[in-house]
Amino acid sequence: MKNIIIVGVSRAGKTTLAQAVARAIGATGMAVSFISADALFGGVTEIKKHSLFYVAFARPLKHLIPALGRRHKRNLRRDLHTCAHRFINEQAQVSVVVYEDAYMTLAQAKHMFDDDKFQIVAIGYPESDIDKKIADIRKYDGDTPANRKSYSELYLMISSLVKASKKLRGDAQKYGIPFIDTSVRYRETIQEFADGVVDLLSE
Repeated sequence: MKNIIIVGVSRAGKTTLAQAVARAIGATGMAVSFISADALFGGVTEIKKHSLFYVAFARPLKHLIPALGRRHKRNLRRDLHTCAHRFINEQAQVSVVVYEDAYMTLAQAKHMFDDDKFQIVAIGYPESDIDKKIADIRKYDGDTPANRKSYSELYLMISSLVKASKKLRGDAQKYGIPFIDTSVRYRETIQEFADGVVDLLSE
């Protein structure tokens, strides 16, 4: 059975999908490993934050010079993907890996992972109603950074993510990668994919 790489925009349902897929694979009796890029990114960030260079130079300067802050994030993501690539390939020798990532492009995923061993899928919401998405955040998120944003800030954020979802859908079509559209019927769409994922990974 192949491993699965889930690439998607923020708030599309990557983690929900990854958990549903992991449960479906686990139900067959196979060992499964669920890996989240957010968890790895948080760990890499914490390590960097405790380095002397970061404390003495990078942290003060990134607030004064925004370009340095953006460069710092790019470097963190590069380090994340270097670690993730090695870890995932080693973990795939002993279990089916389910990996979800909001920082990776489909082009990067295609470059990093062998088609014979990994099935890449994309998830987004290119046709989502922005006001409904905001209402869902207000209803379900609790005390999160997104929910603490003003309406105008959230509107700009979701508009940007809808635009990113449209690009992701186009890239998925370009590379022949399955695209899971959670614009409507969010949970049903995710469950329908999870119900058929064992057959997909067994092809």
